[in-house]
Amino acid sequence: MNKSLTKKVPIPKSARIKPYYDTKQIKNGVAEINFFPANATRKVTRDNYINNPFPGEDKRRIVGLSFELLKQFIHDDAANSIDSKQIINGIKDAGVVLTADNDYKEFLRTTIDRHSNFAGTDFAGAKATALVGGSVETVTATTAVLKPAGMYKLQDPFDVAPNQSIDLKVTFADASAFPTDTNWTDSSQGLLFLRATLYLAEIKAQA
Repeated sequence: MNKSLTKKVPIPKSARIKPYYDTKQIKNGVAEINFFPANATRKVTRDNYINNPFPGEDKRRIVGLSFELLKQFIHDDAANSIDSKQIINGIKDAGVVLTADNDYKEFLRTTIDRHSNFAGTDFAGAKATALVGGSVETVTATTAVLKPAGMYKLQDPFDVAPNQSIDLKVTFADASAFPTDTNWTDSSQGLLFLRATLYLAEIKAQA
């Protein structure tokens, strides 16, 4: 039996659209990330939801979803196994599954590139020349310039009840493509974080 919801649901004009976001680190060798756990870390720089299910008595209609990296640049650094193109490609090819009630209902199954701006990443190259051992060597380094993501509307918005828990899972095909924490630290670039944002239309009970 197919429990997926495919019926298009309109958004009432009186509804208030509110973004809820959660941020997780992308780690070397970790193939799955689960967003929106039951209890948030309550750090506004990482997430702005309190718990899952979302609090309050209003029904919520999920109308949009987006993913973005909390970095502006990724600099190639071969000595520390940082390859910006490999990292971006490893992320944008990830699978996304959104379910509710402990996998009882599957609302969305897609790929992350349909809800992100990773495909629009600019890769800028720069050459450096140095005298090494009496010979001139030229090295080209690439910097990935990342772009923010807006709201990507769902083709089929769906409702979640006030007491209904959701699970948003991202699965990477090859998590070995990502640098280790030590790689990032030694490269002085900071760790890599992915933010997932759900856009919820809050609907009053009488609507």
